[in-house]
Formats: sequence, C-alpha cells, structure tokens
Amino acid sequence: MAIETPKYEIITKERKFEIRQYMGYIAAEVDIEGDYDSAIQKGFRILAGYIFGSNKTKTHIKMTAPVIEQAVKSEKIPMTAPVTLATVVEGKKYRISFTMPSKYKLNDLPEPVSQEISFREVGPHKAVAMKFSGYLNQKQANKRADELKDWLNQNNLQPKSGFLYAQYNPPWIPGPFRKNEIILEI
Repeated sequence: MAIETPKYEIITKERKFEIRQYMGYIAAEVDIEGDYDSAIQKGFRILAGYIFGSNKTKTHIKMTAPVIEQAVKSEKIPMTAPVTLATVVEGKKYRISFTMPSKYKLNDLPEPVSQEISFREVGPHKAVAMKFSGYLNQKQANKRADELKDWLNQNNLQPKSGFLYAQYNPPWIPGPFRKNEIILEI
C-alpha cells in the first residue's frame, strides 16, 4: 500500500538537491508553541487524531506523507509545500502540517473536532528540495538549512518562503533508513 505524497515533477537534479514543480494540494495544519521536538510530537498527535476519526463525521482519512514542520513568526505566514526562518530557534511557534489526500476538495473535508486545525489550499509552485537521512532534530534542522542556503547562493537562487522540514517515516524506522527533506520555495 503506497502512501500518497504531494505531486511534483523534477525540473533539475544535482546530487541530493532537486528543483521541483509542485502541483496544488490541501494542507491540514496546526500551530504549536514550544521547542522543535515537542512541537512536532504535539502537532502530529492533533493531526493524526483528525485523520483517524476525530472529526465531526468520524471519517477515517488515509495517511499521507510527509509530516512537515516550519518555524513561524508570531504573525500568520503562508506556508508552501513541503518549509519560515533560515534557522530554527528553541521556544518559537511551529506549524505542523499534513497533506490531505488528493481526492478531497477544501469543502469536502470533514470538520475537525479540534479548533486548532485549519486547512489551506497550496497552489502550484516551484521549490528546491534537499534529501537526507537520519533523525531530524533542531541541531540537524539548522545544519541542513545552512547547507541548503549555501547551495542556493552557489546557484544564484532566491528563496520565496521559509524552510519546510519534511519527515516521511514513522518514528520506529532506524535513522539510516529514514527519508527527510528540507524544502524551500524559489
């Protein structure tokens, strides 16, 4: 059984970097205050509850990947698919999101029980993605963000968004076999 992910076409590939053209999709998201690691855990639980039936119609929604985490400022900042600050700083607000299965339209989604969950249509856009393995934590996120910034500078590309940290695996998958990406709209 394949898990659905946001659809995209690869425009250019160089080692672990890809420039992609993403199609549109719907994101379910929740903003969580706290440190990086606890924010992803709490946000994941809220969103997982929603897709496992914690909604007004008790509808089960198929799991998708990745789980996306993004640092946000105190004001609302639009998120793009699958990253807003160049570094992640402990004690900030993070936006955790799931991509909704492509069969849904915005007005077809079951209403969540949790008022913390919101939905947003993400339109088609171009982004650069950097793939890596291992467990993603705050230190690793900062290191990977610096690596991606260096690659953007070398290729004269300008970001249009902040960094999205995408995790594709459940927590029991060993680090070397985990699929992660850091994504930035360009």
